[in-house]
Amino acid sequence: MQAVVLNAQRQFVDQERPTPVLRPVDILVSIQAIAVNPIDLKRVERIGPTDSPVFGYDALGTITALGPQASRFKVGDRVFYAGSTQRDGAYAEQQAVDERLVALAPKNVSAADAVAMPLTWLTAAEILQDKLGLSLERPLDHPLSLLIINGAGGAGSILTQLAHQLGVTVLATSSPRHFEWLRQHGVDIPLDYHQPLVPQVRATKLTIDASVNLFDTGRYFDDLVTLVRPFGHLVNVTRTSLPVDVQKLQAKSQSFDWELMFTKSALTYQLQEQGVALEQLQRWLDDGRLKSTRTQTIQGPLNAATILQAHQQLAQHQTVGKLVIERTDSIK
Repeated sequence: MQAVVLNAQRQFVDQERPTPVLRPVDILVSIQAIAVNPIDLKRVERIGPTDSPVFGYDALGTITALGPQASRFKVGDRVFYAGSTQRDGAYAEQQAVDERLVALAPKNVSAADAVAMPLTWLTAAEILQDKLGLSLERPLDHPLSLLIINGAGGAGSILTQLAHQLGVTVLATSSPRHFEWLRQHGVDIPLDYHQPLVPQVRATKLTIDASVNLFDTGRYFDDLVTLVRPFGHLVNVTRTSLPVDVQKLQAKSQSFDWELMFTKSALTYQLQEQGVALEQLQRWLDDGRLKSTRTQTIQGPLNAATILQAHQQLAQHQTVGKLVIERTDSIK
């Protein structure tokens, strides 16, 4: 099969590779569409000698084969998933993926709209459920205010929607030109990231119960310690470019939380929870409860030139929502 790999010079090249060998509970998927995420850019910078050279962590396609113990799906099913960083990704004609990480794709939205969602949905769901202890099945029975740094990106745009659905008061930062996007995706109070954060938040008179930093952990750490209430949570998704003094959390008994969506698949910890979460995403997309966060689509062959184009667009850091590649070449 054809795949796009990162070579020793950190360049994407087309390469013929063997069809993946299926593990017992794997499915083999013929890729129709993928989404490109910031983690793809980061892995280009950080790839090690034992890492897979095939990236791609949002995918949608059709099942063409089943592992000997796979039982959740059948050949011909259309599925979507985020996958795992520990195995070859979706920059290929076909991908093997553990069926526990997978759900049937939505039927009432396009492939491009659906494939934009798995990775960021799982990130948002794990933040709200695993870190903040909320239920996605029922609205809050008490007031809660959540401050999100970088609310207009892919993860932010689904986290804001999901939190809003639960009755959370959502504050989120972005450029002012994206304030309308924030409001359309569940944000109650947009904040200008060009301006000092603390006075903007204090002007709202709200008690901030928790924060989610989707940008740079160190850049906002001191401000978030100041703003989040005693016994509140500071959830962080990205690495830090600056030292972080966690001792500052002690006086307010605050909790410092990490969220990495790939932890469960990398450490084979509760893998089935991600498949179940994607089943919920499928239902909510199909019934219109959630909007896809796709804003850009590249249509073309799934080759090195197309991947490079997508990475160059994402590297400009001007993307609101998600960037998707939809295959136009023949699917074997």
